[in-house]
Amino acid sequence: MMTIRRAVILPVVLMVIVLLALLGATFSFRIHADSASTQAVANRMQSRLAAEAGIEWVKLLLRTARLERSVWYNNPVAFSRVILWAHDEDSKTAGTNDKLDQEMAFRFSIVADDFSDDEKYIRFGIIDEASKVNLNVATDAQILKLVQAAAGGDETIDAKQVTNAILDWRDTDSNPRTESGGTEGEYYANLAKPYRVKNGPFDTIEELLLVKGVTGNLLYGEDFDRNGLLTENEDDGDETFPPDDEDGLLNLGLYPYLTVLSYETMTTSTNRARVNLLGDEVALRDALSEAIPDEPSVVDFCVNATRPAAAPGASGNPQNSGGTSAPGGQVPPGQGGQGGKPRGGASLLPGGFELFLDTDIRGDKIAAHAQRRPEDPAEEPDKAENVIGEGDAALQVGESATPTGTDTTDTQGDASEDETDKPENTENEGQNPPQSSGALNPSSPIRSPADLLFPRMIGEAVTQSPVRVEHLPALMDLTTVTPAATREVAGLININTAPRLVLSCLDGLTSEQIDAIVAEREGLDDEILATTAWLVTEEILDNETFAKIAPQITARAQQFKIQSLGYADHIGTVTRLEVIVDMNGPIAETIYYRDISYLGAPFPIREEDREEQNAR
Repeated sequence: MMTIRRAVILPVVLMVIVLLALLGATFSFRIHADSASTQAVANRMQSRLAAEAGIEWVKLLLRTARLERSVWYNNPVAFSRVILWAHDEDSKTAGTNDKLDQEMAFRFSIVADDFSDDEKYIRFGIIDEASKVNLNVATDAQILKLVQAAAGGDETIDAKQVTNAILDWRDTDSNPRTESGGTEGEYYANLAKPYRVKNGPFDTIEELLLVKGVTGNLLYGEDFDRNGLLTENEDDGDETFPPDDEDGLLNLGLYPYLTVLSYETMTTSTNRARVNLLGDEVALRDALSEAIPDEPSVVDFCVNATRPAAAPGASGNPQNSGGTSAPGGQVPPGQGGQGGKPRGGASLLPGGFELFLDTDIRGDKIAAHAQRRPEDPAEEPDKAENVIGEGDAALQVGESATPTGTDTTDTQGDASEDETDKPENTENEGQNPPQSSGALNPSSPIRSPADLLFPRMIGEAVTQSPVRVEHLPALMDLTTVTPAATREVAGLININTAPRLVLSCLDGLTSEQIDAIVAEREGLDDEILATTAWLVTEEILDNETFAKIAPQITARAQQFKIQSLGYADHIGTVTRLEVIVDMNGPIAETIYYRDISYLGAPFPIREEDREEQNAR
C-alpha cells in the first residue's frame, strides 16, 4: 500500500511545481509587458511634449522676429534637432543641436517643404499663410489655375467644373454657375449620404473634400505624407499607395498652395496704424513730412493727388464724414445703409458703375462689388459680382478688366488661359464688367501708394509726379488706401515667400519676372524685404507692373504654420504636430491644431536612420 501512495504523490507534486512555474512565468511576462507598455506611453508622451516645446519655441521667437524672414524661414541652427533634455548631460546642452555619445536625448525639429526641390531638400523653418492663395477671396482665375496645376495631365478631371463647384460652395446664393447645374444644393441633397452645401466661406482647406469633384488625389496630389519629398511609394504607379503617374515628379496637389486664414492688419513695421491716403489731410501731411523730410513738393503732391477732387465723380471726405471708403476708390458720405451694408450714390467707376460695400457683423472686414446705374430707375441694376474683392486684396475690377491705355495681351506665358478655359458664370452672363482705370490714367482712383509714381489729376490739371522710387519703401509701409474701419485685409500674397505657382496667380506677372523675383529675394536682407518696394528698387519690375500688382501683395505675414516633430535619439517614436498661430499682438493665438503623427515623420529623424538632410 505504501508503494502505491508514493507513486501517486510524486506526479501530483511534479504537476504542482509545473503549474507554479507557469504561473510565475506568466506573472513575469505580464509585469514585463506592463512595464514596456508604460515606458512606451511615457516615451510617446515625452515625444509629444517635445513637439509642443518646439511650437512654444517658435511662438517665442515670433514675438520679437515676426518681420525678420531670415530668422524663421530657414534656420537650421534654431530649428534642427534641438535638444530639450539629455541623460547625464550638462543642462547647457539644452537648446543646442549637439551630437551626443549617449543615446537618450529628447529633441524637436521644425520642418517645412522646400518648394525648389522635391527629391532631397527640406527646410528647417515655418510657413507663412500669406505665401498661399486665400481660398475665400481668390478670384475664379486663381482657383482655376491651381486646380489645373493639381490635375496635371489627368484628363478625367474637369478643372472648370471643379472650379465652379468650389465657387458655388463658398458663394451665398443657390444658383449654379453652369448651365448643366449639379454644383449647388440639389446635388448634395441627392447623395447616398446627403449633406447641405455650405454657401459660405471655407473654415479649413480640408473642407474642400466635401465639394463635388474634389478628391483626395486632387487635394493632396501624390504627396499623401505631406513632406514635399518624392518617396519611392509616390513614384511607382499603382504598385503601392498612393496612386501616382510614375513620372519622376511630385504633384503636391492643392493643399500646400491654399489657405483660409491669411489676413493682415493695417499697421506699419513699427506697429503703428497706417495713414489713409484718402483720409484726414492734416494727419496725412504730418505723417508724410516725418517719413519724407526736406521734400515738401513730394508731400504736397501726395496730399493733393489723393484729395476727393482728384477723383471725378467723388465728393466729400470719407474719413472725416464718417463714411466708408473702398480700396481703390472714395465713397461719398451719408451711406448709412441697413444691416451693416452702407451704400454710396456716386458713380465711382468708369462705365456708369457705382460702388457698394458690404461689411460683416463685426464691421471690421469689407467686401465690395459694383453695379451699373440703370437709365430707367424702375429697372434692376446690372450687377458685376466680385469686381473688387475683399479689402485691397483684389483691387482689379473684374476678371476681364483691362487698364485704360494698356496692352490687352496676356503676359503670363504658360499661366495664361484663353476664354474657353475660364469658369462659366451664367449668373452674370451678358453683363458688362466695369473697366479698370489703371495706374497710367491720371483720373483713376488711387488703388495703392504705388499709383503716386505716376501723373495725377489735381484740380483740373494733370500734374507730373515728383515721387521717386526711393520714396516707395516709406510710402508702402506708412500709407494705405484701406478705410480706417477695415482693420483686416484678407488674401494679400507675401511676395517674399510665395512659391512660383502662387506668384503666377498674381495678375500681371510674366514667368520671367517670377523667376527673377524668386532668385533675387534669396540674397536680400530683412531691411530691404520689409516692404514690397524692393521689387522696384532692385529693378525686378517696372513701375507700371508694380503698380498693377501692388494692391494684391504684401511683404510680411501674420499667420504662420508650424510643423513640429518631437522624438528621442534612442527610439523611433515621433509626434508630428501641425499648428497655425496668429501673431496679431504680443501673444500668439493658436487658430489651428492637428496631430498628424499618423502620416509619419517627413524625413528620417535619427542618426542611425540617416537623419542628415541637405537644407539650403
